[in-house]
Amino acid sequence: MSLYPDKEFESLGPQPLSMAATVSPGYVFVGAYGRVSVVCSSELSTFVPSKLPDSWNLSAEGGSTLLISSVPETAQGSFALWEDGELRRSFSAIPIDIVENLGIPQTWELEFWAGNHPLRYPPGILPDPQSLPFHPQQFAESANLEWLGFRYTGAPREHELDTTQILLWGFKIHRPGEAPKPAPPAPAPMPEQAPTEVPMPENMPPIHDAPVAKPRGRLARYFGFK
Repeated sequence: MSLYPDKEFESLGPQPLSMAATVSPGYVFVGAYGRVSVVCSSELSTFVPSKLPDSWNLSAEGGSTLLISSVPETAQGSFALWEDGELRRSFSAIPIDIVENLGIPQTWELEFWAGNHPLRYPPGILPDPQSLPFHPQQFAESANLEWLGFRYTGAPREHELDTTQILLWGFKIHRPGEAPKPAPPAPAPMPEQAPTEVPMPENMPPIHDAPVAKPRGRLARYFGFK
């Protein structure tokens, strides 16, 4: 993989996107669907999307690169969009602080900035005066829905893709020389040979066993008796 030029990989088989999105460090999940490639890696959980290494940005060759990141432990949500290698939009925040906000907000963002999706607090908990008018993870989830057509939370609604039906291939990342060697293929079983049938001439009378002559004594043979 060009994303990890100095690493080796152990194949883990297919996993649904709903599981692959919770990838742990040391693993990567990839999928290709026509002109769309999907990569799930913990290295993409960045607080500053604009600082993402260029090796992850594939839009320089044309097209777009989309980044969606959500970290429940810190309630952080991030998303970014590159087109033709140029960063067009980047956002990253926790509920009480915006870490990065670059580019022109897109149309679908307006209802969030207008306060139509406010943060919810448990009873008796006062809102932080620095709280954003929305939850960053919900904001990132909406970016995912707008750009890719599916959500990670809740059952898919009408016209939304189902992440349990989107398969990615998993790999465990190893340092050079540490990846387990693949098992040699088992020898193929020898095909069973059918019994060979000997052809018989047409119109041939059936073959009967010839009668076995009874042994004759010496006296009978001497006088010519049968």
